[in-house]
Amino acid sequence: MGRTTKMVGFSVPPALEREVEQIAKAERRTKSELFREMLRVYKRFRKQRDEDEETWVMNLIREAQEEQAKNPMPVEEMLKEDEELARYGTAQAKKLGIKPKDINRIIYESRKRRGTA
Repeated sequence: MGRTTKMVGFSVPPALEREVEQIAKAERRTKSELFREMLRVYKRFRKQRDEDEETWVMNLIREAQEEQAKNPMPVEEMLKEDEELARYGTAQAKKLGIKPKDINRIIYESRKRRGTA
């Protein structure tokens, strides 16, 4: 039967290595166990951060929709804002080197990262 683990090597400053040794000793765990736990915690942190960010964006959209419902924007102002946003988007795309043919791919990749594709 083959080995179920792999050796991973990486460098850390001496002070951090001493801290890891101290924590492992105090908790009666191996450095490998600490590393696995750190990775599990970090993955949960990233997931929560991404969920919090998405929640924040959705709340911002909801607030904007509520504001629009209470104080509707006149059509002329909406069209003017739309033109300004289009000019801004065009300038940003030009600055980043994004061509029209890239847009669908960029949207797909973004949705795939978020798990909404």
